[in-house]
Amino acid sequence: MNIFVFLKQVPHTESQIGVRADGKDVDLKNVNEWVINPYDEYAIEEGLRIRERLGGKVFVVAIGEERVKGALKTALGMGADEAVWISAEEQPYEIFKKAYLAYQFLKENQFDLILTGKMGIDYYLGSFPLLLAQFLDIPCVSGIVRLEIKDKVALATRETEAGKEISETQLPAIFTAEKGLNEPRYPTLRLLMSAQKKEILTHKAEDLIDQSQSFPSKIEIIKTYLPPPRKQGRIIEGEPEFQVKELVRLLREEARVI
Repeated sequence: MNIFVFLKQVPHTESQIGVRADGKDVDLKNVNEWVINPYDEYAIEEGLRIRERLGGKVFVVAIGEERVKGALKTALGMGADEAVWISAEEQPYEIFKKAYLAYQFLKENQFDLILTGKMGIDYYLGSFPLLLAQFLDIPCVSGIVRLEIKDKVALATRETEAGKEISETQLPAIFTAEKGLNEPRYPTLRLLMSAQKKEILTHKAEDLIDQSQSFPSKIEIIKTYLPPPRKQGRIIEGEPEFQVKELVRLLREEARVI
């Protein structure tokens, strides 16, 4: 079974992120640490577990600038068999172009299963796998917490507000990973050392698509701004009995929640 896992990098959660001077997007110039998108880690782990049960190979694929090679090395350290870098300028809202690049790459390769995270924790768009499924004309099941495969048929479980939803899907298909699907393993030192020596297969965007093709962004950002600062908290001093009474008074008279 050929399993392709698409991953992306996102800024570390402790990164200092501001807003660009034009107010159109976030400013990432001060980000000095990038990590694999957490939802994509679930997808990588699921691909590895399926390979361990059913055999085959796990290919990890990243589309973007050269720094994404670091994420691919980490995925190899987790146990992926091969890594593919599609070199392209990163434009967060040009998801249509990104999905088309992935489509052009995949149509030249034999695949049985495609996995990715349900969305990136940077822009929370989640549209890449849906567009890719449309290009490939295959099913896509989003936000799965369980995946079983037997005889080219997949049973995927999703958790919804109404309960659990189980769908049966013929392969090939795309599945996007939700938190709870598994617990991603840590890269091993041995595999990380091996990953540093392993070649990453590289494709340039211009080799996959005709440069005369236009991919105008379908999304226009009107304004980006930081959330307002939280009000400073208040500490109630005194004996417990007084603290309780004062808390009730504040909730009633100031917060007006009781």
